[in-house]
Amino acid sequence: MIELTAADLCDIDVNQTSLLDRYYTTWYAVDVGGDTGNDHLIAQHHNGLCMIMIPPSNPIHNKVVTNVNYKISDTCDRSVVTLSGKKKKGAKFVQERCRLCIVTCADGTTHTIHAGIRGKILEVNQRLKTNPTLLTEHWDTAGYVAVIQPNKCEQKNIFKGLLDKASYESHLETREPPAKRHCVSAEEG
Repeated sequence: MIELTAADLCDIDVNQTSLLDRYYTTWYAVDVGGDTGNDHLIAQHHNGLCMIMIPPSNPIHNKVVTNVNYKISDTCDRSVVTLSGKKKKGAKFVQERCRLCIVTCADGTTHTIHAGIRGKILEVNQRLKTNPTLLTEHWDTAGYVAVIQPNKCEQKNIFKGLLDKASYESHLETREPPAKRHCVSAEEG
């Protein structure tokens, strides 16, 4: 049995970096789809895989999310991902502006989440279908939208159009206040 003394507890670092900061390189796609404030976070693991997330600066975080729908049209349902083999045969290839899902909020507004990068969709977060509030409550862990595998030979070019954390924070300081942002209501659709 391990015994901890009060002195041992004082040595615990309460300011430990988050898993996101520790294991991922973060990139930001700003104003995706031409919508001011529609920012996406692309967290790249050292193995090259990228998780698509919604950072707290996105207007979705000021609302209650009621639905995350991966069926973006009658013929395209992103939640149906069938992979096989080492090369992930069957994965759907997406471009930066391809829609991943449509988020509906309690106030009736809808928000489109885009891929943000080119690559193969390896997984979408099925838990968001039954627990959509994960998208905002646990945005940096269990609330990811999808996992995308960029083409290895394109990786350097893919991230050229994105902002690193310092550039993104500086971008946020120059952005107009949230009250002036435009959100699409269900009637405007």
